[in-house]
Amino acid sequence: MLSAVLAPLSFNGASLNTGVRMQRATAPSMQAEATADAVEVEVPKPPPAIEVMRVGDKTLAGDYGFDPLGLADEPKKLAWYREAEIKHARLAMLAAAGWPLSEKLNAGSLLQSGNRVPSLLNGGLGQVNLFYWVGCLALAVAVEAKTIDAQLNTGKRPDDYLPGYPGFDPLGQDSPFFRNAEILNGRVSMIAITAFALEEAITKQGVVTNTPFLFQPPF
Repeated sequence: MLSAVLAPLSFNGASLNTGVRMQRATAPSMQAEATADAVEVEVPKPPPAIEVMRVGDKTLAGDYGFDPLGLADEPKKLAWYREAEIKHARLAMLAAAGWPLSEKLNAGSLLQSGNRVPSLLNGGLGQVNLFYWVGCLALAVAVEAKTIDAQLNTGKRPDDYLPGYPGFDPLGQDSPFFRNAEILNGRVSMIAITAFALEEAITKQGVVTNTPFLFQPPF
């Protein structure tokens, strides 16, 4: 009778011990598989800023969230408009300095009546030397040839590329401060050069003649 009772107990004990050994044997292998899975899973890199930027998110310098017509409602459009804006801004800064300077230095026969600079509104562009226009065109082609791949993303473009900044910084002055200063001065210059042209077309006098106090040295 006693042997009949002990037999099942010993059988059950052996089964329990076997189950414990199986659990102990399988636990390390499960941990190894989990570790392997964790190593294989890679966190994807965040997309470049130019692909996710939006108006108002401060990714671009001078971004005040102003887009009432919704013209730049997606990253590609915003990039295109910023490329165009910053190119016009840089050209306008050169023009806003060169316009009154040419009048101050009295550019001879190129100036129109009233000491006005040649322009679409003032006329006189046909008197400018052809080699000057060819030189301007050659310079524009040279600059675009160096930057067009980055702008259109048709070639190798750095992950941190932003519109208008092709990596040309020989003096190492690039910073958020200077980027904001550049776009602010460029916007003011675009307004100024438009005002120069309108003022001279309406008054028939050069801007230096109309407002000489603005173009005199402080001393």
